[in-house]
Amino acid sequence: MRTFILTSQSFDGEVFFHYVNEKLVKFSCIDATLSEIQHAYILAHLPLTVSMLENCKSPTSKIAEINPNITFEMFWNRYDDKQNSSKKKTQTKWNKMPATEQVKAFNHITRYFVSIPAGIRKKYAETYLNAELWNN
Repeated sequence: MRTFILTSQSFDGEVFFHYVNEKLVKFSCIDATLSEIQHAYILAHLPLTVSMLENCKSPTSKIAEINPNITFEMFWNRYDDKQNSSKKKTQTKWNKMPATEQVKAFNHITRYFVSIPAGIRKKYAETYLNAELWNN
């Protein structure tokens, strides 16, 4: 399976496209804040094949393929809470997670950081994984 992510200056969050044998099998805009017009546009121009993804690009948007092999070190560095979080406990939790959940957790970090109210500290990395915040 190949997974691509669409981001844009025109909306918050990400739209995911999942392909098997170069054909669309799933897409998700649950992690994106889209207007009704943007949602309708995506549905009307749904990229049914990987090659059709080029049509989704615009000067304000970007499409990137997601690396399906997210390592713990990649997560640890992106989450960047080394002084407060326990690397050993976090890695133990990470290693027990299915690869699909690791990808979701990794990709949700930026959105999680943006959603933290001012004056509130981000959760410890292990707590972030245990709470499965990417599924909320």
